[in-house]
Amino acid sequence: MSGSKCYCVAATMLVMVRFGAFVLLVIFIVNDVRPAIRGLYMRRTTCTVLSSAISSDVVSCDFPGEMRRGCTSSFPCLKINVTFVGRHRLNLTGILVDNQKNMGYRGDQLCSTRPCNKYRYDNVRRVEDFKRSTGQPGRTFPCFFDPGDQTEVFRQLLDANVWAIFHYLFWPSFAMVFSCGCGCFLLERVNFQEIRTMEQAIQLEQIH
Repeated sequence: MSGSKCYCVAATMLVMVRFGAFVLLVIFIVNDVRPAIRGLYMRRTTCTVLSSAISSDVVSCDFPGEMRRGCTSSFPCLKINVTFVGRHRLNLTGILVDNQKNMGYRGDQLCSTRPCNKYRYDNVRRVEDFKRSTGQPGRTFPCFFDPGDQTEVFRQLLDANVWAIFHYLFWPSFAMVFSCGCGCFLLERVNFQEIRTMEQAIQLEQIH
């Protein structure tokens, strides 16, 4: 294989790397950056459990880790009602969720925890464990609330710092820029006339 063809193959691989980095960046923005930015505005308070119950509603979910699409599971919906001191020092009630990534659901989809494993009995066990560990009436613990939407509070704050947001955005962007620069450098070294000449020579050999 000639040098020019090697450069073409390498440039093509770098295009795939750039595309993969772009997909990864979109996934990070949707799944990690948005909740992390939201977490920066959360305020700390104290929650006291009023009641907890597992409803008869079963919530469907797409579990991760499968290459094929359409793989779904389900979990029972646990609702933990808590009271807390919210904005303007008002005593409020709301639904507790385990972390800010699980906020924003409404109606039957609003559940305190959302385990989504391949086997439903694993999800049922995790929901029951969460109820026993967190949902006991009268229990008090630190929690966080969004001043702009005080219908939900959450127990755990995930990746709510500037450095986490920086890493989520920087490394995929760096991979995109680096692969683009390397690809342009390699394409400048490609002699397309040489490649066309080689392809014509191969075609002539196949004819004869």
